[in-house]
Amino acid sequence: MSLAVDGYDIVSPGLAAEELVALQRDFPATAPNRRNLFLFSPLLESLVRKGSFSRHAQNILGSNCFAVRAIFFNKIEKANWHVPWHQDIGIPIQSKIETPGFSAFTIKEGILHANAPTEVLNQLLILRLHLDPATSSNGAMRLIPSSHLHGRTPTPQPNHPAPVQPEHKPGDILRLRPLLFHASAHSTTDTSRRVIHIEYATQNLPGGLEWATRVYPD
Repeated sequence: MSLAVDGYDIVSPGLAAEELVALQRDFPATAPNRRNLFLFSPLLESLVRKGSFSRHAQNILGSNCFAVRAIFFNKIEKANWHVPWHQDIGIPIQSKIETPGFSAFTIKEGILHANAPTEVLNQLLILRLHLDPATSSNGAMRLIPSSHLHGRTPTPQPNHPAPVQPEHKPGDILRLRPLLFHASAHSTTDTSRRVIHIEYATQNLPGGLEWATRVYPD
């Protein structure tokens, strides 16, 4: 697979074994979904700052990239959801400033978000660290290769390739572009499927908009 062509790739292992174990303790199997992780997990922020996560973004985006969002997803019996095909088009910002290409300003867990234009989304990179095995039975992410190359579109297009569903070991990092169409089915198991999702950017936003969070690697 090629990140440039397919829109995703997999780094395995993505962290040192002791770092993975520490995160598994920090985000136990019963932990709920949560946004704004840098406010709640000093451990995660320290791993981003010292480069354990960030090196996997830097070798794609360059040394000046910075983390702008971190989310914890945990598919368990009490939070077992289905996600239809979509692109990740919302970004976290500090305040609302009417700017061409930005729309749908909404607040999620205290943080303002807006839908961003293709030119902003194309410079972002998502890293998804798996704390558990991710398989077809517990809702591993499905992807449509190369679908990010068509920019923002409301639904997958007829000429897109067939979907794929990579499976992951604990410690695997899935890197993907936000405009890559992805989906997730309900889990059919009683085990957790924990993922830490971190987004990286390289540039300031236009029109006076500011990222809600910036965490720079040391």
